[in-house]
Amino acid sequence: MGAVVGPEMTPQRRETALRAFHTLPREDRQDAIALARQGRRHPDERVAAVAWWYAAAVLQPRWYNRMPLVVPVVVVLALLGVAFATNFWPLAFLGLVVLLAAAALVRQRLTTAPLLGLMRPPSAGDVPGASEG
Repeated sequence: MGAVVGPEMTPQRRETALRAFHTLPREDRQDAIALARQGRRHPDERVAAVAWWYAAAVLQPRWYNRMPLVVPVVVVLALLGVAFATNFWPLAFLGLVVLLAAAALVRQRLTTAPLLGLMRPPSAGDVPGASEG
């Protein structure tokens, strides 16, 4: 999966978007993600807007969101190779940590990239959660 990044957001806007998404009922959050994976928007425009802002907040243009996912795999393999060659097992543990971090990154991208791929709702304006009313 390639790098998918959202627009740059201020920390306050990012925090507002995250909070707005997490205040949605769990069913709405799950429905928005499931529908986005099918290429469809949530029928409730408020939920669709909040979900889009959430994806934009999570997928900020940072190095870890731009990094190809093959990089952590290569790092893990290199760490394991060095750990076996030198019999220095803390490197193997570090490889496990890198692998878990990469798995979290993959999960984040798989969950939020489809939401970001949907068209930004016009009712959202410039403030995340603005259409919450």
